[in-house]
Amino acid sequence: MVYDERREIILLICIQIYLIYHMMCRYRNMTANDYDDIKLNQVDEFKDKIIKLYTWVLNIRKQGKNLAFLSLYDGTAEIQAIAKRNELEDNFDLIEEIYRGASLEIIGKINEDIRAPNGYELKIITLKIIHPSAETYDSEVNHESSVDVKLSKRHIVLRGPKSSSVLRLASHVLKYLRDFFYERGLEEVFPPLITEAQAEGGSEVFELKYFDNTAYLTQSSQLYLEAAIYSLRDVFCILPSYRAEKSRTKRHLTEYRHVEAEFSFANFEYLKDFIEDMIIYIADKVNENDKDILRLWNRELKVPNKPFKRISYSAAIDLLKSEFNIEVPFGEDISDAPERQLVEYFDEPIILEHFPTFMKPFYHKINDDNDKITNSADFIFPICGELVGSGERETDLNSMMERMKKMDPPLNYDDYYWYMDLRKYGSVPHSGFGLGLERLIQWLLGLDNVRDVTLFPRTVNRLSP
Repeated sequence: MVYDERREIILLICIQIYLIYHMMCRYRNMTANDYDDIKLNQVDEFKDKIIKLYTWVLNIRKQGKNLAFLSLYDGTAEIQAIAKRNELEDNFDLIEEIYRGASLEIIGKINEDIRAPNGYELKIITLKIIHPSAETYDSEVNHESSVDVKLSKRHIVLRGPKSSSVLRLASHVLKYLRDFFYERGLEEVFPPLITEAQAEGGSEVFELKYFDNTAYLTQSSQLYLEAAIYSLRDVFCILPSYRAEKSRTKRHLTEYRHVEAEFSFANFEYLKDFIEDMIIYIADKVNENDKDILRLWNRELKVPNKPFKRISYSAAIDLLKSEFNIEVPFGEDISDAPERQLVEYFDEPIILEHFPTFMKPFYHKINDDNDKITNSADFIFPICGELVGSGERETDLNSMMERMKKMDPPLNYDDYYWYMDLRKYGSVPHSGFGLGLERLIQWLLGLDNVRDVTLFPRTVNRLSP
């Protein structure tokens, strides 16, 4: 047979046509179950591949009757998608039924696109509306809505990559905290949230009826953590705490996540050193692992240098008077504005320490060299103010009993019998701290208001949603 180059070319073309036809037939017979089901934070692993995803519509822009651009978000990441009538199989008209917030099942191809925010674009092949959204979505809340409206519509404000990034960072930071605690040999425990006695005394507690008795929502798990050190030596908990403070500042909540730890055989200096290490560890981890979140908030996180600047309570009020003409009566708390002045003055986080004995609850240890002050310290940070409250614990039973009598109102010894037993039977030098998780996230991201850090904030005038 004589070799015919034209016949071979024709044969190759026929084979290619057959293969293309065969692939098209196979594709048309495929169902949604035949494709990889991915999340949007995995798109870089599926470049140039056809995938299936479940997502919500952040935004939709329709251009004429044949083209639409969709901004999609699935709780992990965002992507821009394009839908064309001549490429969308049989159901392009569904686009007219899609509004912001709708949930979709989409089959599409991931294409690399340097113009896109994350470097990828999704070409939609088929789509299905899982659940529609109402046309009134945009009228619920927008950038111009008041703070009160945004809080009332918090369940909608939370949607989207920027708001969700705050919650995601909080989740990550909780992991970093636990990792740090476990590396240092602490064990996690779970004290009760309903208590018979107040941890700190005073009137800033939520009282509730507990069958035939009066109980309180916990202000702090400290007292129970002190009991737990006799079982586990060093312990921590991450639980809600409740403060009935009628404060309307940008850093106060009535319910917040309280990160608390207690250490046996640990003095005041050990405690401050541990807290410094913990904060530096968290900041380093966020800079290392959460660059995308920091970038989203345009935040350049500066890791504090150790040791933090230390200043006594007495020296701080003297400094406020001499440098800023702010008078804080001796024995009163340094409020928000003066705290910010102190941090700005030193241009770094500070440790405000050695508060007067009469300012602190009965369990703060009186300083060995000066019985007018306690071994107590607040860690004051830019943006969020007091981030950590800490102190060495008193072990002198008689001293504690005398101070309980002097509190306003005086504390009932019988309510604390079990706590006082800790001093009777084998007490040791021990110290502990409490950190507000929401304030920590506020500082890490540089956010103006602690409410923006909270899933559903509880404040003096906010109980819903």
